[in-house]
Amino acid sequence: IKALRRDTSDTEAKLRRLRAEAHNSANLAHPNIAALFEYYEHDGIGFLIMEYVPSASLADLYHERGAMDPIELLPILAQTARGLFVAHSHGVIHRDVKPANIMVSDTGEVKITDFGVSYSTNQEQITQDGMVVGTAQYLSPEQARGETVDMRSDLYSAGCVLYEMLTGRPPFTGDSAVAIAYQHVSEVATPPSAVVPGLPKMWDSICAKAMAKDRQNRYATAAEFKNDLLTFMNGGVPVAAAFNPLTDLTNMKARRQAEQDAATVALNPTAEGQATQAFNPVTGQFEQVTPQTGKTRAEQRAEAAKARRKR
Repeated sequence: IKALRRDTSDTEAKLRRLRAEAHNSANLAHPNIAALFEYYEHDGIGFLIMEYVPSASLADLYHERGAMDPIELLPILAQTARGLFVAHSHGVIHRDVKPANIMVSDTGEVKITDFGVSYSTNQEQITQDGMVVGTAQYLSPEQARGETVDMRSDLYSAGCVLYEMLTGRPPFTGDSAVAIAYQHVSEVATPPSAVVPGLPKMWDSICAKAMAKDRQNRYATAAEFKNDLLTFMNGGVPVAAAFNPLTDLTNMKARRQAEQDAATVALNPTAEGQATQAFNPVTGQFEQVTPQTGKTRAEQRAEAAKARRKR
């Protein structure tokens, strides 16, 4: 039973989100998705009556065992992809795919849980444009920028989960959620094979394709992601083999820079040397640019935090 606390702040907004979770979960009947049986409200409190899943989360297994063997991990990711494919087929984007929301039973059955921040293409949006929703370590670049998401956003998060389970660490870490989000937008993760000696380099390509900065270069569907995993594990050559993450990042930055330049000129055509406004891809908003550096304050803070970590 999942219930809204009485002492929570902003009760009405959270009640709307609980209703949205009930709406989004109601028709997702699939063995790899935790079932919702009933939703009701009483005295201003919402209640979700859900399937009891006697299992541990993937996060629990990770904290207990550390990095997982690819042979053990494959069926977990394949079932996760199947569950996501069904959700996406119903127009539901999870938006918070992470190890804590992937339950694994003693028999190896996987169930995706917690559609509390999910987004349905078939209902009115309940979050504001520019609002960042999700967990920092698994945010897609478009989530980090507060943009509209689609099924490929969940696949980016699934790629982050794959990366973490293979290497024993998330693809990006930082001193704050903003610093981590900045890396999702602007940096390529260290290849898994460089973190785990002896790990086949093809895992680098599969993780990189799932985590492409440009969503057009990711797997188009969860089924494609699952099929590439199975192809590689069965001795074949996955589609990801041809993917180059550095080219993807370079092209993405060039396109966004062009968009930023056009927007800056259109909204604030100042004389050379004067203060200008520039689009910040992390916040999804226009901010003052320091004339001497050409960077927003958020970008400068993120770079300073990165420099401190290196020291």
